[in-house]
Amino acid sequence: MGVQTTVTRPARTFWWDRAPAVDADVHPLRAVIFDLDAIADRKREPRDGLVDLVMDLFVAGIWVGVVSPGRRERVEPLVRQLVGDGLVETIVTVDDVARPGRDAELYRLALWELGITPESALAFAGSDRGFHAAMAAGLPTTVVTNGYTGGQESADGCQRLHRHWWIRQKRVGTCRETEARAVDAAGSRP
Repeated sequence: MGVQTTVTRPARTFWWDRAPAVDADVHPLRAVIFDLDAIADRKREPRDGLVDLVMDLFVAGIWVGVVSPGRRERVEPLVRQLVGDGLVETIVTVDDVARPGRDAELYRLALWELGITPESALAFAGSDRGFHAAMAAGLPTTVVTNGYTGGQESADGCQRLHRHWWIRQKRVGTCRETEARAVDAAGSRP
């Protein structure tokens, strides 16, 4: 007679037994918000790659917003000159906020006008002031000093930056939660 062979298979897992994907709860990118320093250089010319990036975002259906601590009568014509007409969904200036001087309010108002939360947006800042304001508003933020060429020059690049930033934040948050639980457990021992 023949030799009997036993085949073992790995145990089946069900969907509830599997770990969720790392980016399962990352919100999709719906808007990119620039501060005025991020779209213009010191000569008030568009930064390298800006127009292509804005066009790519527009075609991808990702809204574009601009915030500025300047007055609307100066900012709107400059944005039209730098980016073009009809490509920017919202422009928020110091004239729009109740408490001027708090730059984070500019970003919060832009988010409100777009009807989204910080989890669905990405900010580009052209200065330390803009960076700190966007971060204070809860936005993932990238500082642009030269132009849009370092991986953020397309809608796909912006989506990657956005996704990686939120994954990193979730990992840091998970590490902090684990560390806090370990400290609590160590403190509750007799």
